[in-house]
Amino acid sequence: MLKLLNKIKNEVKEMADTIVRAVTKDSNFRAIAMDGTQMLQKASKFHQATPLGVEILGKALISSLLVANAVLKGEERLAVTLDGQGPAGKIVIEASATGLVRGYVANPQVLADSVPAGVGTDGFLQITKEMDEESKPFTSSVQLANGRIDDDFTYYMLTSEQIPSVVMARVKIDADGQVEAAGGVIVSALPDVKEDALKQFYAAVDQMPDIADLLMKNHAPLDLLSPLFGVGQVKQLSIEEVNLYPDITKSDYARMLGTLQVSQLQEMIDDDQGAEIVDRFTGNKIQFSTAELQSILEQQ
Repeated sequence: MLKLLNKIKNEVKEMADTIVRAVTKDSNFRAIAMDGTQMLQKASKFHQATPLGVEILGKALISSLLVANAVLKGEERLAVTLDGQGPAGKIVIEASATGLVRGYVANPQVLADSVPAGVGTDGFLQITKEMDEESKPFTSSVQLANGRIDDDFTYYMLTSEQIPSVVMARVKIDADGQVEAAGGVIVSALPDVKEDALKQFYAAVDQMPDIADLLMKNHAPLDLLSPLFGVGQVKQLSIEEVNLYPDITKSDYARMLGTLQVSQLQEMIDDDQGAEIVDRFTGNKIQFSTAELQSILEQQ
């Protein structure tokens, strides 16, 4: 029996993070819930961040992915910049409607008393929707609500998307600075929502248990909706895995370097004897020798 229990525990640990789309059975709300624990565990290793830096990154990654799945479809994606003029600096995120996400905090070693103190409140949340190749990107910007990140995305949904919604993202970090759980939900009112249903929902939000604590007990995103609507009161529509975007390859960076002006490439060859590119999303360092730069230059 002990071997069986250990096997089950190991299988649970190895299960991929998921994002679930659902609708309430009374047709008043649509909801998206996700477990991003493993995703954040992996992302946090890239950035040498303080516990607060990890929490800020995690809330931004989760909130961005939730909103992306609420307002996009197919291969569309969001490019997010959040800058509250706080010590954490700019927060940059890319998120897709297919469960892919990546991002970074400009100063991941931020020290402050809270997320709002680290992020700051005197700034903006800017979101660009990148649609298909035939459509121009659409950018909108809103003032930060309070620097809590998920509340700022809630305000964006209400003002820019004009969809009454609640975004909740939570991250739990242990005493050693390791991610124990991370996830969140976004709930949006459907057009014909009943007034009493809205009142009940907002009352439930006020009493919502900590999402990270719920995930630590059971890594099942759909169960995060039970405290809001009751057990068995939502219908799952779809489920997808949550992952970080694949690393940008050296070939990708070579193509980017090929878009620079000839004079810029020549300066790297003559003055720097090569180039080092640091991937802000992963911390990876990509080296280009003078011969490699010369080859890129000759192809222009």
